[in-house]
Amino acid sequence: DEEAQKLAKTMMSKKASRLYGRMQHGISKKRDLVEELQRKRKNIEVDKNKKGKTPDGKTMLKAKVERLKNERRSIEKDYEKSASAGSMKKRRRK
Repeated sequence: DEEAQKLAKTMMSKKASRLYGRMQHGISKKRDLVEELQRKRKNIEVDKNKKGKTPDGKTMLKAKVERLKNERRSIEKDYEKSASAGSMKKRRRK
């Protein structure tokens, strides 16, 4: 196939062979660009699937909300235990 192309190119005029060479160069650049974009798309989709969820299947945002709720509950429990020791409210001066 390559031999046939070389033979055909030698039979072309100088102007036609240059034009043919430029066309082939443009086609290969477009093909490389398409391959690069497809590779990037594949990488983005793989990253989306990996980073989007925690090991237990929840999204990162839901996991954060649950973690903050649990922290707040534990602080409330600690406060209830120590409520007899004193109040955290500001006292007014008379």
